This record gives sequence, structure tokens and C-alpha cells, in this order.
Amino acid sequence: MVDNFEVKKLYEDRPHERHRFSFTIDGKEFKGNFHEDDIQWLHPHPKQDVEKNHLEWIEAEVRRLLNEHDTKDELESMEGVEGIKVTPMLEDQSHEAHQFKLNIDGEEFKGMVRDGKLEWFHPKPRRKLKDARVDKVEEKVYQKMKEHNKD
Repeated sequence: MVDNFEVKKLYEDRPHERHRFSFTIDGKEFKGNFHEDDIQWLHPHPKQDVEKNHLEWIEAEVRRLLNEHDTKDELESMEGVEGIKVTPMLEDQSHEAHQFKLNIDGEEFKGMVRDGKLEWFHPKPRRKLKDARVDKVEEKVYQKMKEHNKD
């Protein structure tokens, strides 16, 4: 069983960004990097201590835990985002548009989605927040817009 699984990003927002992970099995610590769907083991390599089929299980478990970690990051990036409201504009016109507003960390932001493109009004959140967090918020706005269109 994999215990004490930890992961952190290295070289964040750079071309060589990767995840560094560590865990223990039966009290022995293992470390590695995960980059472009590839596990790069640091010393000691688990193959020195386990059978091949057990190594395959360990690598599958590492991938599962890394995937779970990405999901946690996504949820954390949505913390502080409240009250996403999307309302249609220009209904029954040749150009479909939706206006939206939301609060991020207590500050109100507004914008519109016109012809599938999201446009922020002033102030623009990218000036105050990390791009990855804004990207997640924009995905949520598109999702809310689609939900509104289904009604």
C-alpha cells in the first residue's frame, strides 16, 4: 500500500513544468518526477525492491494519485469564486450573447460571451489573479452558459 503520498509542482509556469512526488511503501521512501505522462524515478528506484508486476501496480497507483491531486488543485482554484450569474442578451438576434457576473475573493467581475468568445469588462481578473485560476473560472462561465441554454 502507498502511504504518505505528497506531490508538488516544479518549474511552475515554465516549459519544463513537472510534478515531484514522494511516498512510502512498508516504511521505505520513494521519489520521482512526473512529466508528459512519464514517471522518472529518483534513487532508489522501486524496481530494486519489488517484483515487476508490483512495480506496474505502484506506477498505476502513482498515476491515480497524481490525477486525484490535479482534481484537488482544480477545486482549490475555484475557492473564493461565488455567485456566477449568466443572463442572455440580444435574444432572437443574429448574434447570440450572454452577460455574466461573479465574485472572486470578494471582488465583482463582469463580462460577456458573444459568438462563443468570452470578453471581460474592466477590471480584468488576469491583472489580479493567476492565469490558471482565471482559465478555470472561464470554463465555469462557459459551463453555466450551456446550462442556461438547455433551459
